[in-house]
Amino acid sequence: MKTDVIQIWKSLRRIEKPDYTSEARQVEVWQKECISKTGYLENGTLYLPTGSTTKPELKTDDLIIIQDIDGFDAFSIKKDCKGENLPYHHYSHILAANPELASFSKPAKPRLFEIFKMEKNESEGFDIHLNYSANQYYIGLPERVDHKIGELYKDRPLRYKINGKADFTLSSRKQRTFYEYDYILEYLGQADSISFKDLSQIEITKTVPTHSKLVDERRILI
Repeated sequence: MKTDVIQIWKSLRRIEKPDYTSEARQVEVWQKECISKTGYLENGTLYLPTGSTTKPELKTDDLIIIQDIDGFDAFSIKKDCKGENLPYHHYSHILAANPELASFSKPAKPRLFEIFKMEKNESEGFDIHLNYSANQYYIGLPERVDHKIGELYKDRPLRYKINGKADFTLSSRKQRTFYEYDYILEYLGQADSISFKDLSQIEITKTVPTHSKLVDERRILI
């Protein structure tokens, strides 16, 4: 049995209104390389950290997603929550909003992950859709219509940018906040085996795709 593996790189920047300038919007968040502990695919084997709460099964899963998030480390977050004596549900909420590993079982159907809907197509790739209707409170205004962003294939990564704003001034007198999303999606291929490694053994340097097809749906917000 073989299972498709997709690597996603995610950046979410929250910018307060006084700092939301054209220069701030143009900041390039991605470096050429990224130190990662989330897992990787090598010679058909998918290596994952032993501490993962998600345990994919090749016999039942047809898609596995690995996500590296700019500036986010789940294990450091857990340590910080313990150090500050925060309740476990606080940590769980942070993890739910920033998934680093997800698996989807058969039969094949559209898969929902973060702001996306993914569906395997007849060309052995994936159709990638924006699922705004289910994520409008995460993305913010203005409203968007659910639509197809593009197609994802081996060696043809897809980069997607979208932004939004949330205005809480009427209820809590907070500054308007702007959200700048920047995703890179990369189809790695198929895994025919899974191996779990300790954190001390799974850390690697990943190369962030630099020649991605860019779909930029950001708008000028005020």
